[in-house]
Amino acid sequence: MEKTIMDVSRHQGTIDWAKVKASGQIGGVMIRAMGNSADGKASKPYIDPQFARNYAECTRLGVPVGVYGYFKAVNKAEADKELALLKSALTGKTLGLPVAVDVEDEVQKPLGKANMFNAEPDLTAYMLSTVESWGVYALLYTGLWFGSTFLYMGGAALKPYDVWLAAYRKEKPEPGWPFGMWQHTSAGTVPGVSTGVDLSVAYKDYAGIIQRAGLGQVRG
Repeated sequence: MEKTIMDVSRHQGTIDWAKVKASGQIGGVMIRAMGNSADGKASKPYIDPQFARNYAECTRLGVPVGVYGYFKAVNKAEADKELALLKSALTGKTLGLPVAVDVEDEVQKPLGKANMFNAEPDLTAYMLSTVESWGVYALLYTGLWFGSTFLYMGGAALKPYDVWLAAYRKEKPEPGWPFGMWQHTSAGTVPGVSTGVDLSVAYKDYAGIIQRAGLGQVRG
């Protein structure tokens, strides 16, 4: 059964999560845990200032929660720094939805497909496998154009990982490789959220998959 998933960050301000839940529109939420420097600048990760509150409120109200981190790494050292910060925010928390590695930044484009995978080897897959080792369901988030142009989508390194695909359009995209969730708009309206918000369609029962696999408790 398809579910509507909302994703949020500090850009949505202070959300009235009771209204969100009462609306019945949302089957779960992906909360940004780690942001990063502005476009065009080198990686400088930070914990999203709304993360703690958003996680606490969703947990209190029983709203299924996953998280994502915005990764700008162009080498393994930067990836390790970003991964360490994200893990510090998640350790001890319970997540009923996936943990997404968001890869789509301008600074990563010059690497191209070859270097994104071979310079430090398999950089994107390295980040995903590290997240997976924490005992959670790892998910790759990327845009349709970025993924098709700069990542080996469907290739051996990324094949083990599910994809959350961003493509703002009315019709479901057909990129030629599988994905489990489609972010189709950044202008959704949901009671309790004062700004436009990203909405996705989840084609898999992530909560059920995670529960059956015994995942979601982030290990230290």
